[in-house]
Amino acid sequence: MDNIPTVLKAFVIGGGILLVAGTVLLVALLVLRAVGDPPASLPEAGPLLLQMPAGVRIEQVVPNGRRLILLGIDGAGRQFLAVVDPLTGERISLLQIRPEE
Repeated sequence: MDNIPTVLKAFVIGGGILLVAGTVLLVALLVLRAVGDPPASLPEAGPLLLQMPAGVRIEQVVPNGRRLILLGIDGAGRQFLAVVDPLTGERISLLQIRPEE
Protein backbone atom coordinates (compact mmCIF):
# COMPACT_ATOMS: atom_id res chain seq x y z
CA MET A 1 0.00 0.00 0.00
CA ASP A 2 2.97 2.33 0.37
CA ASN A 3 3.47 2.12 -3.38
CA ILE A 4 0.21 3.90 -4.35
CA PRO A 5 1.33 7.49 -3.53
CA THR A 6 4.57 6.95 -5.47
CA VAL A 7 2.69 5.62 -8.52
CA LEU A 8 0.19 8.48 -8.28
CA LYS A 9 3.03 11.03 -8.16
CA ALA A 10 4.62 9.39 -11.22
CA PHE A 11 1.34 9.60 -13.17
CA VAL A 12 0.85 13.27 -12.24
CA ILE A 13 4.41 14.18 -13.20
CA GLY A 14 4.16 12.18 -16.45
CA GLY A 15 0.83 13.83 -17.33
CA GLY A 16 2.30 17.27 -16.68
CA ILE A 17 5.25 16.53 -18.94
CA LEU A 18 2.92 15.31 -21.70
CA LEU A 19 0.75 18.42 -21.34
CA VAL A 20 3.74 20.77 -21.60
CA ALA A 21 5.23 18.82 -24.53
CA GLY A 22 1.90 18.87 -26.39
CA THR A 23 1.55 22.61 -25.91
CA VAL A 24 5.10 23.23 -27.16
CA LEU A 25 4.42 21.02 -30.19
CA LEU A 26 1.18 22.87 -30.97
CA VAL A 27 2.88 26.27 -30.79
CA ALA A 28 5.77 25.02 -32.97
CA LEU A 29 3.37 23.70 -35.63
CA LEU A 30 1.41 26.97 -35.64
CA VAL A 31 4.61 28.97 -36.10
CA LEU A 32 5.82 26.67 -38.91
CA ARG A 33 2.50 26.99 -40.70
CA ALA A 34 2.49 30.78 -40.38
CA VAL A 35 6.06 31.06 -41.70
CA GLY A 36 5.55 28.45 -44.47
CA ASP A 37 5.31 29.05 -48.21
CA PRO A 38 2.83 31.72 -49.27
CA PRO A 39 -0.12 30.47 -51.33
CA ALA A 40 0.45 30.34 -55.06
CA SER A 41 -0.85 33.44 -56.75
CA LEU A 42 -2.91 33.41 -59.89
CA PRO A 43 -0.97 33.94 -63.11
CA GLU A 44 -1.14 37.40 -64.62
CA ALA A 45 -3.03 36.68 -67.80
CA GLY A 46 -5.88 38.10 -69.80
CA PRO A 47 -9.44 36.81 -69.56
CA LEU A 48 -9.87 33.09 -70.14
CA LEU A 49 -12.24 31.67 -72.73
CA LEU A 50 -14.51 28.69 -72.13
CA GLN A 51 -15.82 27.47 -75.45
CA MET A 52 -19.32 26.02 -75.41
CA PRO A 53 -21.52 25.05 -78.36
CA ALA A 54 -24.00 27.61 -79.67
CA GLY A 55 -27.29 27.73 -77.77
CA VAL A 56 -25.85 26.59 -74.44
CA ARG A 57 -27.18 28.39 -71.37
CA ILE A 58 -25.41 28.15 -68.00
CA GLU A 59 -28.02 27.97 -65.22
CA GLN A 60 -25.84 27.58 -62.14
CA VAL A 61 -22.14 27.73 -61.17
CA VAL A 62 -20.89 25.93 -58.04
CA PRO A 63 -17.29 26.37 -56.85
CA ASN A 64 -15.76 23.08 -55.74
CA GLY A 65 -12.26 23.62 -54.39
CA ARG A 66 -10.07 24.44 -57.37
CA ARG A 67 -12.77 23.61 -59.91
CA LEU A 68 -16.12 24.98 -61.03
CA ILE A 69 -19.18 22.84 -61.65
CA LEU A 70 -21.49 24.31 -64.28
CA LEU A 71 -25.12 23.24 -64.59
CA GLY A 72 -26.49 24.18 -67.96
CA ILE A 73 -28.95 23.47 -70.73
CA ASP A 74 -27.82 22.76 -74.28
CA GLY A 75 -29.51 23.95 -77.46
CA ALA A 76 -31.82 20.89 -77.53
CA GLY A 77 -33.08 21.53 -73.98
CA ARG A 78 -31.07 18.74 -72.27
CA GLN A 79 -29.33 19.43 -68.98
CA PHE A 80 -25.61 18.85 -68.46
CA LEU A 81 -22.93 19.18 -65.78
CA ALA A 82 -19.49 20.40 -66.79
CA VAL A 83 -16.41 20.48 -64.52
CA VAL A 84 -14.09 23.35 -65.44
CA ASP A 85 -10.67 24.46 -64.20
CA PRO A 86 -11.06 28.22 -63.63
CA LEU A 87 -7.31 28.88 -63.87
CA THR A 88 -6.98 27.53 -67.41
CA GLY A 89 -10.56 27.55 -68.70
CA GLU A 90 -10.17 23.87 -69.59
CA ARG A 91 -13.26 21.62 -69.45
CA ILE A 92 -12.25 18.60 -67.36
CA SER A 93 -15.38 16.50 -67.75
CA LEU A 94 -18.91 16.65 -69.11
CA LEU A 95 -21.97 14.73 -67.89
CA GLN A 96 -25.16 14.87 -69.95
CA ILE A 97 -28.35 14.34 -67.95
CA ARG A 98 -31.09 12.39 -69.72
CA PRO A 99 -34.34 11.05 -68.26
CA GLU A 100 -34.88 7.29 -68.15
CA GLU A 101 -36.94 5.82 -70.95
